[in-house]
Amino acid sequence: MRQIRKIWPFVTRTILGCLLIGLTTFVCYRLRLNLNVTGFIYLIVIVLQSLAGSFASSAVVSVVAVLCLDFLFTPPLFSFEVTNPLDILALISFLTTGLVITRLTTRVRKEAAISDRQRHEVDRLYRLAQKLLALNPETTTCSTSTELFQDVFGFRAVCLFDAATGEIHSTSDQPNGLAELTRAANSSGKDSEDAGSGILTNSMLACWGKHNWSD
Repeated sequence: MRQIRKIWPFVTRTILGCLLIGLTTFVCYRLRLNLNVTGFIYLIVIVLQSLAGSFASSAVVSVVAVLCLDFLFTPPLFSFEVTNPLDILALISFLTTGLVITRLTTRVRKEAAISDRQRHEVDRLYRLAQKLLALNPETTTCSTSTELFQDVFGFRAVCLFDAATGEIHSTSDQPNGLAELTRAANSSGKDSEDAGSGILTNSMLACWGKHNWSD
């Protein structure tokens, strides 16, 4: 199911991009536009595709656009044969330009998304630090700390290992084995992350069901 969820956006965006290229091809052919004008319009479509889709889907759409240019707008028409060297150069230039624009656009969009997630995580860490500092050390328990972690980060369960006493403190509704994973992580000193089960562990803490794990 996870593989299907990953592939499905690629398939849908690729199909939508190809349909848009098909519609553009129909309009440009009916208007008898030449290779240069049609290629420029295709580039606009590819840029719009790269703003919403991945590099792979945009690359597929770019290849489809080149095939349409070759078949309908490059002599001899209705053939993938190209006899004019200038037309070959134009098609290669179009494909290269489309792929470069797509790569740059998707990279900028991905970096912006990563930056936004990091900013969101820093904001949650800041809110957690504020709440921890506001606690009274004399009355605060480890259970209170785990509840704060759960509340701020949106975990379904949090398990805290107290190395001084060897005790486990956890919130309610924790999955079986979470306490053992916390002890094992403390012994090994290694952090681990399992997206399948939704469990994140480090040397002191284990969290289950991180909010927006797929991000």
